[in-house]
Amino acid sequence: AMPLFGGAFTSFVHQRQPVNPLTWSLAAGQMPENNRQGAPFRGHFLCLGRWGSPSAGEIAAGVPHNGEPANSWWKLQKRDGQAVTVSATAPLDGLEITRKVTLSPVSPVFQVSERVTNTFSLGRPWNMVQHPTIGPPFLTRQTVVQTSAGAGFMQKWSFPDPGIAAYQWPNGFLDSLKTLPVDLRQMSTENYVTTHIFDEDTTTGWVTAFDPESRLLYGFVWKTTDYPWLNVWNYNQNGQPFAKGLEFGTTGIGRPYRDLLMNDTRFNDRASFEYLDAGETAEKSYACFIMPLPQSFGELHSITASSQTIYLHGKHTLQLRLAAPL
Repeated sequence: AMPLFGGAFTSFVHQRQPVNPLTWSLAAGQMPENNRQGAPFRGHFLCLGRWGSPSAGEIAAGVPHNGEPANSWWKLQKRDGQAVTVSATAPLDGLEITRKVTLSPVSPVFQVSERVTNTFSLGRPWNMVQHPTIGPPFLTRQTVVQTSAGAGFMQKWSFPDPGIAAYQWPNGFLDSLKTLPVDLRQMSTENYVTTHIFDEDTTTGWVTAFDPESRLLYGFVWKTTDYPWLNVWNYNQNGQPFAKGLEFGTTGIGRPYRDLLMNDTRFNDRASFEYLDAGETAEKSYACFIMPLPQSFGELHSITASSQTIYLHGKHTLQLRLAAPL
């Protein structure tokens, strides 16, 4: 399900095990003040133009947190068999986006291709972050998150030098002195955002969440040239698991561009923004899947992909066929 108000994916279920991972949502009153007139954040929404808070001047100009498309109406452009095309505008950011969603006819997987155009006469730094967030009952203390990501840091210690307390997935630290270790694969009782890049030879990015009770595996696969960062948000409410964000995108520091541009915020030479020239169009894609893993599969070890197939590797290999090349 993808309501046009906010353009978020709010439901994705497998017919054999219909547990929806995308139950997380915020009420209007929980939204940032500059977002409350529009769509609330829920499920898997898109951060476009920025990730996180705008600057004080941008907020005064009406720019919402995480950009305009997640806060406004999208338009249905076309339905064509297994595919649907929608679009949205971000006039305050000078951006337009067209999204094509294609379902595989043979596997529990869909693909998303998004084209973003800069309509301004000025080139600009920009960011784009996919913000899938899982919630209960799929999310429990037993939920396991895995990824092909590597070096990373706690978002809390990311500015102005994200390398100050770096570590390697899945072995994180909650403090800058590295005395409080945390297994990033597990649902921690602490609230945090851990941010990661991919090794230079890792061309396929992936992140999964596995619920041992339903044995459902929910995940994403993409080219690391499209989305070179992964941000995992771990959040509890009233002592219970409430949200786990599996956020892959073009940035690892959720701050206004002034902060990113006026300081050397690179991590292992990786910048936390991209550049879109006047009139330029960028295209980025990913695949999303959900499937129950048979007991005989055991635990997921890794994921690989060819042009039209995703391979899940455990005790044996499962294949997911794509409708179009990844």
